[in-house]
Amino acid sequence: MAKTNPYKLGDRVLASRAQDGANHEEATVVDVYSLLMSGDEIPMVVVEFSDEKRAWLKVEGPDVMQKPEEADDDAEEAEPGEAEDDG
Repeated sequence: MAKTNPYKLGDRVLASRAQDGANHEEATVVDVYSLLMSGDEIPMVVVEFSDEKRAWLKVEGPDVMQKPEEADDDAEEAEPGEAEDDG
């Protein structure tokens, strides 16, 4: 059964450079593929950090995760606008 990869080229993610599931840094997905081993399909990504170093990571683990949405910043900006309407 094919597993889907939630990432695509150009996605901004948080990735663990040391592949220990900790100390995540912002990175860009530069390759998306599936590793085939003994009949298993393992979704993988290659990420590039700001210093142009790359890491090959399994998608199903703590080493790579989606970057938090910037929508939270938009919600905070909306609050001052609401206060102006009251005045």
